[in-house]
Amino acid sequence: MMRTWTATLSLVCGAMALSTLTACSGGAVDPPGSKGGVASTGASIGASDVPATSAPPTTVDIRSLDLANTTWLYSLGGLEDPLEVTLADGKATIEAGEFPITHELDEVIYGDVDGDGDEDAVTRLNWAQSMGSEGLWYVWVADGVEARQVKYPLARTSRCGTAVLTPVVAQGAINLTEYERVPGLDDAIPCSEPGTRMRTRTVTIASEGTELWPVQTLPAPAWGGLCPDAKYNETTPGVGDLWAAPSKNSPVTATTSPDGGAVFELKDAPLLQREGWNPVGVKLAGMAGADGVTQLECAWAVG
Repeated sequence: MMRTWTATLSLVCGAMALSTLTACSGGAVDPPGSKGGVASTGASIGASDVPATSAPPTTVDIRSLDLANTTWLYSLGGLEDPLEVTLADGKATIEAGEFPITHELDEVIYGDVDGDGDEDAVTRLNWAQSMGSEGLWYVWVADGVEARQVKYPLARTSRCGTAVLTPVVAQGAINLTEYERVPGLDDAIPCSEPGTRMRTRTVTIASEGTELWPVQTLPAPAWGGLCPDAKYNETTPGVGDLWAAPSKNSPVTATTSPDGGAVFELKDAPLLQREGWNPVGVKLAGMAGADGVTQLECAWAVG
């Protein structure tokens, strides 16, 4: 059983009320370019894929599942509609004209990502074609007698883009450290090196019915998956009611406030299209990082 929406703790961020889940809260830099189906709730592997035992398991053993020989959902860029990719011995090749597309399973980290006491898997699946490459971090959760892939990736590393350290799983959540390249400031840094702006996030996996969502708990309650860039520099002062996932039962990111922050329209992201909801960018008052920069967070507005 995965984490379901629970009562929240409230905190104040400037003039804005925020809420967090009750439970929320390494590695060397993985530089960009290293190693180089669609389903509503993600791919799944059933207990039938686990070697037979004398008694049927009541909870799937995520370590017994062969992630290197199964079908995944992969969203190019982390935001396109997901396509099915079937790995064999950890790899898949798709013929696409002159330049074939390759997928390859990379790191796998085990731990409880949703606070239910069962081990889950945080994994990286790489994509490459010609001179382009990226790696997306996905989660497979143990859900009763089956394991299911969360179709929304948590983070993306790419050549001359953001570099992601190996995630750390602890206390029912995933701790992410990302190094982003700053336009202008980091232009002279080789693509083999990470950018200079460090960002840390804590994400958990929450469920509602058959839905699985990555939800950020720190530094602020917000969407925990990948987020599109702002479409325009212009913004609307103040914020309305926003949620960390497309459900009013999810943690509240912000409540209506004329001076608590600013809302941005986001670039189109097919993966995040959902009837009745709009993903938006928001900068929250009082949430500036150590470098004085207020990061763009993403949340959901009723629309």
